[in-house]
Amino acid sequence: MKNGTLVVFKKEMARFLGDKRLFFTTVILPGLMIFIMYSIMGQSMSSLVKDSVEKQYNTYIVNMPAVVSRLLEESNFDVTEIAENEIDGTKDKLKSKDADLLVVFPADFEKNIASFGQEGREIPYVEVYYYSSNMVSSAAYSRITALFDEMEQGISNVFDVNPDTENTMYDVATDEDTTGTLFASILPMVLLMLIYSSCMAIAPESIAGEKERGTFAAMLLTPVPRGQIALGKVLALSAMALLGGISSCVGTILSMPSLMGDVMESGDGMSISLSAYTPGDYAGLIVIILSTVILFITIISVLSAYAKTVKEASTLVLPVMLLVMFAGLSSIYSSEAKTEIYWYLVPILNSVQSLIGIFARSTGTVNIAVTAGVNIVVSAIGMLILRQMFNSEKIMFAR
Repeated sequence: MKNGTLVVFKKEMARFLGDKRLFFTTVILPGLMIFIMYSIMGQSMSSLVKDSVEKQYNTYIVNMPAVVSRLLEESNFDVTEIAENEIDGTKDKLKSKDADLLVVFPADFEKNIASFGQEGREIPYVEVYYYSSNMVSSAAYSRITALFDEMEQGISNVFDVNPDTENTMYDVATDEDTTGTLFASILPMVLLMLIYSSCMAIAPESIAGEKERGTFAAMLLTPVPRGQIALGKVLALSAMALLGGISSCVGTILSMPSLMGDVMESGDGMSISLSAYTPGDYAGLIVIILSTVILFITIISVLSAYAKTVKEASTLVLPVMLLVMFAGLSSIYSSEAKTEIYWYLVPILNSVQSLIGIFARSTGTVNIAVTAGVNIVVSAIGMLILRQMFNSEKIMFAR
């Protein structure tokens, strides 16, 4: 590394590391806040799922058949049998949230069920009333209609699908597969936005801020070549943003079991497992994060050098943030990385695809290498542009 670049790098890092507040807010705080926020969200979601499972639904039934009575005995419905003349009053209870469900069976329901398959048999209709503005009532409606669907299939039982046995798992996906799919659909967008936010928090202040305060002029008048000043700035800012990005990444990954683990376990028995990820996966993750940080810092540095004030720089980088957000959203619609190489030739989008592949455990070394190479090449082009901007008196001394 050239001496001038090293001097600027040390100056920026000394400013960064010497400011305890800046170091804390850039490196420690992002990961800590993400971990706390997602952990609280996970506990809240787990509590909601637990409440929905253990909730006793206040259910009123008219003409309840014996088969339904046996079915509901094993579920969490608190059943009260009422007469037909109490239907209107019970509907009012639904609106006042004093009741969760009202189920009305026809008087000859069991007779019609017993004559299944006979000519002239009438199809019995079951009426289920609920109050959609009440979340508990809506949940009760979903649960009881699912139970009735199962009962209906059991009545006309010709064959069984997936008999309930303790030793047979019909879902061939492992916990690692489930973890990969979940992480691949959520983390790429989250990480890209967090990394970009870390870059945006420090780069405009370091370049546009010094221009606005007039301290940049003194630096440019030193014997250090301006190209080395630009490189030193970008490397120092990249190191700072990388620390913030790693902090955010660690905080996000550590919080995911708390965020989604209890919810998944309460659903289908699957849970989050990080055991499938190898040191190579984590190395690939670091490579992608590093190259993406350098790319973001270079883009933001160019825009900040063009701006006259920090406020103007913050405005100029917003469109790039929208591009990052839209690129990140692609992971939500597909948890599988693209296999075509051209996806990895487009900056920002290639980082998303590589992150999807790493988390889904489906990407190759070639795709990661292409992504990192493209990001570095584009960053190098940006560095050349930044050096030319630093050499322009009109741009650097504009007021």
